[in-house]
Amino acid sequence: YQPFDELLSSQGPVVLAGKQILKVASFDGENTEIVFPPSYANPSEKKDDPAVYNIDELDPKDPSKNVCVLDSIPSQANRTEPLFGEPPYDGLVPQYKLQFNNELPVFNITQIGHRIADAAFRGTTLRPDIVTAFKEYSKGNAKKLADIGPTSLIFGAWDSRGTGVKVPRLINSIIRAFNVQTIKRSAQYSPPIKYEQEGMVPVGIEGKPADHGLADVPSSHKIGGVQVFGEIRRDFTLNLELLRDLKGANEEETRKLQRYVLGLSLLAFTATQKTYLRQGCQLLPNGEPTWLQFKANGTQANWSPPNDIPSIAQSAAADFGVKQPTNQPLVFDKNLLKETIDTDLKAKTDKKASNESDTFAELLKLVTALTPDASDTFPKGKKDPITKLDKEIKKTLKGNKTSEFLKETVTKLEALAVANSGAASRKAEMLALLQQLPGEMSSEGGNS
Repeated sequence: YQPFDELLSSQGPVVLAGKQILKVASFDGENTEIVFPPSYANPSEKKDDPAVYNIDELDPKDPSKNVCVLDSIPSQANRTEPLFGEPPYDGLVPQYKLQFNNELPVFNITQIGHRIADAAFRGTTLRPDIVTAFKEYSKGNAKKLADIGPTSLIFGAWDSRGTGVKVPRLINSIIRAFNVQTIKRSAQYSPPIKYEQEGMVPVGIEGKPADHGLADVPSSHKIGGVQVFGEIRRDFTLNLELLRDLKGANEEETRKLQRYVLGLSLLAFTATQKTYLRQGCQLLPNGEPTWLQFKANGTQANWSPPNDIPSIAQSAAADFGVKQPTNQPLVFDKNLLKETIDTDLKAKTDKKASNESDTFAELLKLVTALTPDASDTFPKGKKDPITKLDKEIKKTLKGNKTSEFLKETVTKLEALAVANSGAASRKAEMLALLQQLPGEMSSEGGNS
């Protein structure tokens, strides 16, 4: 394990970085290839506005200084992950499979975009174990997460609709093209005969004849790829500092966990990438990748991948104790999904109510501490209760998830929390206002 332990050492590098120059398979020797980036919905959000590419201008005075994303970080992760669903590396991770119905193919966990945080698994019997794994991870123990879905530790996961736990990516990879020019393309579909003129359009069909391929369909001046005048480059990093933060229940478990995850990470980090990204975008290596390692103090040095990564990774997986699941595939159950959604929504509602109860308790504490002076006003120094109350009111009103009831109550409180005369009567009004809480919150607020 020496090559692995050197990387895992606190004195080792904090990040490994790779750079791979890519090329298009063409005869063009002028570096003016045309490739098709991914297209995205127009940010205008208007229904008929055309799709766009992700192109950023780096210098408004020089349009040639721009950068175009050919494959994003999440997309790169989803392209690399299936490496662990096929031989020879499929034995290194648990091969959970998922069946939606008899008409759809069976999906492997490495083919599912959000990994174990994906909505697909919320409708399976694996969901309770996933929830437990995320909760343990949030408390500092990543062992359970590695037992179920170790690729979630490598490529990241966010259980946004459930526990809310985020797992940051260890590997970031992105493909960009520099100095690009957008070009257009047009197309025209012409049917083999003029159906309408020949009287061959069926009577009573819905929509226009063109909707059914029975009339001409023009398509003009759509986005047609980009011409690349600069380089096409894949930049990728492996965050060893984050990897060292992964812990088990004890020192021995931590060592096995980190070696295991590092083995998987290095296999993914150094793997030859698939060349086909999408129609019109197949990118090949243009020479060998170059590698660097960086230490925490900023010093850098060349790095070379160890020759025996696969064998060490196999040993690390065996020591960690990878277990293949039984009774596969899992069967997706929409009723179970509904139950899971309802449970998660209730948990979020309960948490929100608890947080609002804490806010009311804090406000009540601050109002109770108010003491009118001899002139029946509230002293308003930096450390006086009225100043602290004002800050808490403003913070509450700025909260994006504040309920309408809380917002309405605090708005009324704000009008009373002023350092004018009549402070004693206003304090009584504020106390009465904070005691009128809805439902179960009133008893909690009263106990506070």
